[in-house]
Amino acid sequence: MLEEHEMKVRYKVKIGDYTIVTHVADAAVDPERTKEKIAPMIKPEMNDDDIKRLFNENLVYANVGPEADLVSDETGSQVQDKLDEAGKHRRLLVSGEYIVDHRCCEYWIKKSGKWANEKIEEIGVELPEGAVLQEDFTPEQQEEIADWQETERIAGMSLEEKAAAKQSALDALADEADRLDRRSKIQEQAFDPIIWYKERARFIEAKYA
Repeated sequence: MLEEHEMKVRYKVKIGDYTIVTHVADAAVDPERTKEKIAPMIKPEMNDDDIKRLFNENLVYANVGPEADLVSDETGSQVQDKLDEAGKHRRLLVSGEYIVDHRCCEYWIKKSGKWANEKIEEIGVELPEGAVLQEDFTPEQQEEIADWQETERIAGMSLEEKAAAKQSALDALADEADRLDRRSKIQEQAFDPIIWYKERARFIEAKYA
């Protein structure tokens, strides 16, 4: 007996001082309450098609809680369009306006020449000028931040830890030189493992100086 929905349900949630629309769904019809409503309207001469039409012209929708609103199908479609256009870092307010939402998104920003990793905890807070979301890093920024993190990591080491880390890196480099040397001999290619090792070892020495 039910035809397509003529109403939608707009679901919402309160975040801080803002009421955000989360999604839109078809409104559920309450068949029993609809039948009760049309019962006094049914006349003896009505056939099944007449009763069906009467039913669909007088739909009673199921009650929704405080987290939702009944809206027209047209309004629901407009809300859905806005939700689809919101993007990753915007939320739709019940007023129909957008609000930025960078909560829990890590971003990096340079302060006094050093990169700092920070996070926004509240909705409606814009990224500070110069901030870069981790997802938006360029390859150059990724490399720069990785180098900075490595520098900070080494700076926090004790002398003993630095010495152990340096030796471990040199050992790994020597192992790689040995592997390349053995391969070059099998392939009958010119390769000097000592020169190769020394050229790269100086960067490791400088790194842990």
